[in-house]
Amino acid sequence: MYKEKANILYGQSGGPTSVINTSFLGLIKEASKHPDKIDKIICMHYGIEGLLNEDLFVINPKNFENYKKLENTSGAFFGSNRYKLKKFNEDETDYKKILKIFKKYNIRYFFYNGGNDSMDTINKIDEYLKRNNYKCDTIGIPKTIDNDLMGTDFSFGFPSSAKFVINSIINIYNDDASYKKGRVNIVEVMGRNAGWLTASSKVLEDFNITVDLIYLPEFTFKVDEFLTKVKEIYDKKGHCLVVVSEGIKNENNKLVYQANLKKDEFNHHSLGGVSSYLASLVEEKLGFKVRGIELSLLQRANSFSPSKVDLTLAKRASSFALRNVLRKDINSKMIKIGYKNDGKYVFAFTSINDVANKERKMDETYLDYENKVIKNEYKDYIKRLIKGKVDTFNENGVIDFLKNDSGPAYK
Repeated sequence: MYKEKANILYGQSGGPTSVINTSFLGLIKEASKHPDKIDKIICMHYGIEGLLNEDLFVINPKNFENYKKLENTSGAFFGSNRYKLKKFNEDETDYKKILKIFKKYNIRYFFYNGGNDSMDTINKIDEYLKRNNYKCDTIGIPKTIDNDLMGTDFSFGFPSSAKFVINSIINIYNDDASYKKGRVNIVEVMGRNAGWLTASSKVLEDFNITVDLIYLPEFTFKVDEFLTKVKEIYDKKGHCLVVVSEGIKNENNKLVYQANLKKDEFNHHSLGGVSSYLASLVEEKLGFKVRGIELSLLQRANSFSPSKVDLTLAKRASSFALRNVLRKDINSKMIKIGYKNDGKYVFAFTSINDVANKERKMDETYLDYENKVIKNEYKDYIKRLIKGKVDTFNENGVIDFLKNDSGPAYK
């Protein structure tokens, strides 16, 4: 807790989600309630890169009404990035710039909205600030559609993406069911090392839709076995619906398909294209009519089918975090979401050390590893995250979003 009036620094990082801007909305609304403690919110334009270049938005919390449409706005309103900070004992250059800017703008509260790599960034900055005796509370806001952050019931963005995937598959299924004899549809869903999003298609069983085959990164993928099963199903039904994670791996733990061998700064391959690859195998080996369907950016970038749970809790979590840091010191922590048996969600904090550079894969709570089956318990988990109605359209039938040039001028 910083006793004098000070400023908040906020940034967005990694792949944007349907509710990343909603997290900011909760933060600015809460800040507006504490004019005696919070002067301004300073937003990094393109994350840490913007901070290092001193490319910033300066926002008065009193103006939070101007940002209400952020709840319907996809993309990272303030700009995202994938910049990796080196360890400061290897290269202190970036950290010296960051500390200088923190002092210049009297930043005493740092909120960074992102996934695994973003939590690593928070951790490094927090350690450097402490080493230099600069008092600042540092908080991570969990964001990833992969749902692979440790220590939380779910990550913001995941419920909305799961809702989009599920409803997209319904439409794909109904389109193919229009014909007596259809095709093999192979739907590719995001998920590098964890199959949370792909596995959400399991819930369609409860709505009388059968996804014939579901392939996750947690299970070894065998091409010959895949082709054999597709043939059996299609010969019997004249239809076959497959849902596959982009990050499925073979017996040698190598990606089944990758179009680009290059890696980003966080040592991640650019994924995508496995559905087209498998479709080409089905056509070549089996001769069936087939289509590879990559849901691609829409599964994380859409704002026309958000989850009500996602939207509501994203705002509440940011408010919870700011209220708490104004009462007590909270350093290098991530907001975590808990779920109680009475159906209520609660918030708390978990150490960034327990989150940064770690991945939460699907475990035996939801997967039968021996039989490569998604358990029914997972359907209950997904259904509670996607329930509720949300309308994000204006009277013209267009998403009621906030265009980023209607925000404050860049400083």
